[in-house]
Amino acid sequence: MPLEDLIDKDKEIERLTKETERLTKEIARCEGMLNNPNFVNKAPAAKVDAEKDKLAKYKEMMDKVKGQLEQLKK
Repeated sequence: MPLEDLIDKDKEIERLTKETERLTKEIARCEGMLNNPNFVNKAPAAKVDAEKDKLAKYKEMMDKVKGQLEQLKK
């Protein structure tokens, strides 16, 4: 059974677009915190490391979502 029969392509594109917007905001938030010397210097190392991990996870998720969007738009 073709994938097109299982999903509504337009709704899936809309969902992935919203996810891209959400991830863009989360990436910007994490980068803002990590680029702030006050946060990096004053926060516990565990908190800084947690933000770095979150940032890496969000970027990985963004790559996957963008890949899925490109596949659907073909």
